[in-house]
Amino acid sequence: MNKNLIIPIFIPHMGCPHTCVFCNQKKIAGCYEKPTANFIKQKVFSCLQTFKNVKEAYIEVAFYGGSFTGIEEEIQDELLEVASNLKKANIIHGIRISTRPDYINKRVIERLKKFGVDTIELGVQSLHRDVLNRSQRGHSEHDVIEAVKQLKKINKKVGIQLMPGLPGDTREKVLATTEKVISLKPDFIRIYPTVVIKETLLAEWLAKGNFVPWTLEKAIEITSEMVILFSQTGIPVIRLGLQAAENLQPGRDLVAGPYHPAFGELVKSRIYRKQIEYLLTNTDTNVVDNHLVVFCYYKDISQVKGQKQANLKYFREKFKLVLEVLPKKDLNSGSIAWLTGTGNSLNVFTRREFLEKYRIK
Repeated sequence: MNKNLIIPIFIPHMGCPHTCVFCNQKKIAGCYEKPTANFIKQKVFSCLQTFKNVKEAYIEVAFYGGSFTGIEEEIQDELLEVASNLKKANIIHGIRISTRPDYINKRVIERLKKFGVDTIELGVQSLHRDVLNRSQRGHSEHDVIEAVKQLKKINKKVGIQLMPGLPGDTREKVLATTEKVISLKPDFIRIYPTVVIKETLLAEWLAKGNFVPWTLEKAIEITSEMVILFSQTGIPVIRLGLQAAENLQPGRDLVAGPYHPAFGELVKSRIYRKQIEYLLTNTDTNVVDNHLVVFCYYKDISQVKGQKQANLKYFREKFKLVLEVLPKKDLNSGSIAWLTGTGNSLNVFTRREFLEKYRIK
C-alpha cells in the first residue's frame, strides 16, 4: 500500500461544552446532520468507486468536525461499530477520529481499543498556559501530555493540531510549544494559523481592537520555522493552513487573518528561501557578476522561485543578486544544486543536509 485515501465523515459539533474564542459552534453545528450507519456505508462505497488504484491504497474512514470522544456514548458506538465492521471486512483499513486532549480517559481508551480506532488527532492548539487561557481552551499542557501518553501506551497513532497566532501568542511562545510537542513524539502534525471567523468571540475582540491577527507574512515565516523544527526530528507535517473553501473568503465567513488558499505552498517556498540563503552565507557558491544559477527538482521550480517570483525579488533586494532557477529531473525534491567553480560539475545541497546544519535563532 503506497497511498493513503481518506473518506471524511463530518459529524455535528456535539459534546463540547467549551466555546473557544475562535470557534463558531452554531455555524459548525448547522453544517452537517448526524451521519447514520447507512450513510457511512453509502459514503464509503461511493468514494471507493471514485478512487483510483484502490487495491494499492490504505483506505481510512475519518470522523471530522467535532470532539468525537465527547459526544454521547451511544452515538460513538453507533458510528464506530459500522466503521469497525467495514474494517473487519477489509473494505477499509483504518479508522481516524479527532478530539480534545482532555477527552481522553480510561473509558475512552477502552472504546478506542474495542472498535479498532487506529489514529487519534488531538486539538492541542498551543502548550503555553497564557495562550490557552486567553483562548478559553479549557485544557492544560498536562492534559495533552497525559492524553498522548495513554494513546501511545495502546499503540495508537497520534496527531497534534496547532494554531499559531492565538490571543497572546508570540514567535517565542510558538517555538516553545513546538519544542514541547516534539518531546511528545507525535506521529504527525497539522498547523492552522489562527484566522477570525464571523460570530466568534475573536471577531468581537477584533471589532473592539482587543485582538490583532497575524499578517500573512508573519504566519508564513513562523510556520516555516515550525516545519523546519518538526522536520529536523522526523515528524511529518501533513497539513498547512485551512482547506480552501467558498466560505473562507473576505465578506463571507472569513473576517480577518492570515488565510491563503495556497498557504502550504507559501511555507514550502519560504523554506527553500532559507535553504538558498544558508548556501549564500555559509558556502562558496559560484556567484559571477552578481548572478547565480541554481538547479532544483523540476516539479519544485515554482516553490523555489516563490509566488509571483517573491524569492527572486528577495535575493535581488537583500543580496543584489540575480538568481536564476533551472529544473533538473534527476535531483531529489528539496535539493538545491549549483555549478562548481570550473563549471564542469554540480554541488548538491540536499534538504537533509540543510536540516542537519540549519539552526533557528
